[in-house]
Amino acid sequence: MRNHPLGIYEKALAKDLSWPERLVLAKSCGFDFVEMSVDETDERLSRLEWTSAQRASLVNAMLESGVAIPSMCLSAHRRFPFGSRDEAVRQ
Repeated sequence: MRNHPLGIYEKALAKDLSWPERLVLAKSCGFDFVEMSVDETDERLSRLEWTSAQRASLVNAMLESGVAIPSMCLSAHRRFPFGSRDEAVRQ
């Protein structure tokens, strides 16, 4: 048993896998968790607007696989630069 959990970033796994498949693959490779990505792509940005049913499905996949998703890499700010001095860019 490890003293520190070992995880893998979602983007290190095949993009065409479903969440249940990703989690099972991560476990079979010896990882304890997967870090989710919310980047500037429409596909990943849409995760911020998942329905309750979509979120529950992901929770069920975590429970069934025994692999958690305890963190998220939010890099969508590359498309939406909230810190820009230009107000038009921030909007």
